[in-house]
Amino acid sequence: MTNRTTLIKIAEAAGVSLSTVDRVVNRRGGVSPKAEAKVLEWASRLNLDRKIFRSHLRNLRIAVLMQSPHNPFYQAMRDAFSDLSTTLADLSLTCFLHYIDVTDIPATRKKIEEVAESYDGIILTCPDDPRLSDALRLISGRVPVVTLVTDLPNSGRIAYVGPDNRQMGRVVGELMGRFIGPGGGDVVIVLGMQRIIGHEEREMGFRSVLRERFPNCRIVLSLESGEDPARAGEVVAAALKNHPGIRGIYNVSAGNVAIAGTIEEMGLAQEIVMITHELTPSRRRLLRDGVLDAIIDQNPRQEALRAIEVLGRHFQRAEPKGSETEHTPFDIFIRENCPALDFR
Repeated sequence: MTNRTTLIKIAEAAGVSLSTVDRVVNRRGGVSPKAEAKVLEWASRLNLDRKIFRSHLRNLRIAVLMQSPHNPFYQAMRDAFSDLSTTLADLSLTCFLHYIDVTDIPATRKKIEEVAESYDGIILTCPDDPRLSDALRLISGRVPVVTLVTDLPNSGRIAYVGPDNRQMGRVVGELMGRFIGPGGGDVVIVLGMQRIIGHEEREMGFRSVLRERFPNCRIVLSLESGEDPARAGEVVAAALKNHPGIRGIYNVSAGNVAIAGTIEEMGLAQEIVMITHELTPSRRRLLRDGVLDAIIDQNPRQEALRAIEVLGRHFQRAEPKGSETEHTPFDIFIRENCPALDFR
């Protein structure tokens, strides 16, 4: 199929003139944003000579939707996308970060619908809520979606990129059981949000290992912080007062500083095994001080890079590929292999 034939078919499908398509392709200007978006939409939907057509266009615009960088992990993720400018240029992609409140589902859905109108692809991390999956399925036929860090399997996404969260939870369960020892004890799980699939899968893996190998470690509470660090400290303080036999805390998400402060104030730092995720500077200090016992760390730079590469491959293929999973590796840190201060 010639390039001109491709442009004619796009013009017919989009309901615009051939000259309009030509202006978009050759970046001559004079085309309204709405018309340009329609041309790009139909080029993607019809999948006509995608590689040839896209090579004439401006860089593809990718919307990255994630939590605020006030969360240290998402701060690292933000920096990772910023640092990958060379890779983005090589793939003719430009990423634009949009911050969402994962506790506000209607606002998150509205943001998804907004970016779908003006971006060529979406990378996002958000809760597994039917309203969000429905919105993504409606747009996934024309705008490729990649889920990052935590999956939305019913969203129509072309790929999930991130760790095997169930395996990470199993690793934590193994560490918790061994650190507490044969005598066992009560254990508390602190989730950010139950409906974030990554958190749910970590809890499932954790529970499975304790049930299989460490039956004396009894999970007495599964709490939610709502991704609010201060609330994480509050719910743990209440749990410790009501359950004096607690020997282990698995914090799946944010709030480690607040939880550690509560443990230290109650004089329990040497009596409670605490394990969490992501080796931020503050958590590294808690690990070296012996308040935290282990940290399971994923690599946000590698995750960002793989998500970008997935979209790059998608746009370069002449034919679309089915849904895929790109599991990324993770590391285990204890006090003895804690990296130096300039780790991040």
